[in-house]
Amino acid sequence: MRIHDIDQADADIDYFATDAAGHVVHVASGGGVLPESVAADEVALLELHQYFLTRPETDSAVAAAPAVAQDGAYPGAARYARRGLFSFAKTRLHERTDTRYYAVARPLRPLTLAELPPPLAELLGRTRLPGSAAELDTLEAASIL
Repeated sequence: MRIHDIDQADADIDYFATDAAGHVVHVASGGGVLPESVAADEVALLELHQYFLTRPETDSAVAAAPAVAQDGAYPGAARYARRGLFSFAKTRLHERTDTRYYAVARPLRPLTLAELPPPLAELLGRTRLPGSAAELDTLEAASIL
């Protein structure tokens, strides 16, 4: 089932991707436009969401951008980073013209695509970032495939 544009605009949807290095990435949409690979399959998104929410937390996370992630503004980002995911979020929620995401939390031990069960790795592989999340401070929505 597809996630329609109106639903994308009304919700801060957590979605997931992998980068060129095989790291797992969390993105909080902030009411922004979802990549087509995510919007096309709500069932797959929910399956990935459930998996990452139920993973045990490990090491503590590191705030990636203290100016952006101040005062615990993104508690979900730290939660995902403690599960091994790099986390990106928007600062201007529900402004669809704002297409920039900022790194808000980084894992101390990144989770990789190779560590996931094969069916989930296949789902996650549909949505990809250019480059390595470990080296990105910002991310443009259009660069997410």
